[in-house]
Amino acid sequence: MPFLSLLKKLVVGDDSASQEPQAVSERESELQANAAAAELPGESPHMPSRPPPPPLASSQPPTAGPSTTSIASLRTQVESERQTASSSSMYRDFTGGGHADAGHWNDPPTIVFKAQSQSTKKKTADTESETSSFVNVDGAVTPNATTIAAGAPSVDIPEKREEQAVALTRALREAVESVQLESATAMVRRMAEDTTKRLVVLDERLPELDDVLVSKVCAIALLIDKGLLTEAADAHRNLMQAGHEAELKWLVGIKRVIELRQKAAT
Repeated sequence: MPFLSLLKKLVVGDDSASQEPQAVSERESELQANAAAAELPGESPHMPSRPPPPPLASSQPPTAGPSTTSIASLRTQVESERQTASSSSMYRDFTGGGHADAGHWNDPPTIVFKAQSQSTKKKTADTESETSSFVNVDGAVTPNATTIAAGAPSVDIPEKREEQAVALTRALREAVESVQLESATAMVRRMAEDTTKRLVVLDERLPELDDVLVSKVCAIALLIDKGLLTEAADAHRNLMQAGHEAELKWLVGIKRVIELRQKAAT
């Protein structure tokens, strides 16, 4: 018995001793396989494994929700409508009255667009036209002469105003009719026609003229009737400078009568 027991121990001990290195070898192989499986490509098997990278942060801000977007758009729309209503209420009907107090600087000025009277415009137009058509007979007009030249030949002027009006009308018409229009040039015929129209204006204005003016016109007409054309031209020149701008139409007509008589005498 002791021999058998000893032999069994020897046999079992040899088996254990032979199995121990085998078990150690198997454990080492298993550890190496696990390490190889855990390693990343291109990395050294002796370096520890790297932790996974953190997730990348997005560069774009988070989009607003549908409620935030709708509120912002409504606010913008309300502000736009408010500005439009304010500007339209400030500048509507800017041509009416009372807008200067409201700050309307572009209202049309009342002084510039103020309607001018008919008489002022007509008077200015007549003054320019009659002055341009005036023709001197014997030289330039001397300013500031207000009376008939002293030393002029005297004529018998009727005392009554009605007689003076009749005398001057007759003398002026006879002077125009004395021109031989049949043999006259076209310019003389047009001048005679224009002079006749101006004398019609004188007939219409006679009742409204003052006595002094009627007397002076009668003296000029009688000088023309006597053939004293130079004296008549001097007296007419003085009368033109006396400031009768409103009577220029028929005053130019008397000047034309003198010119027609001068042309007929040559």
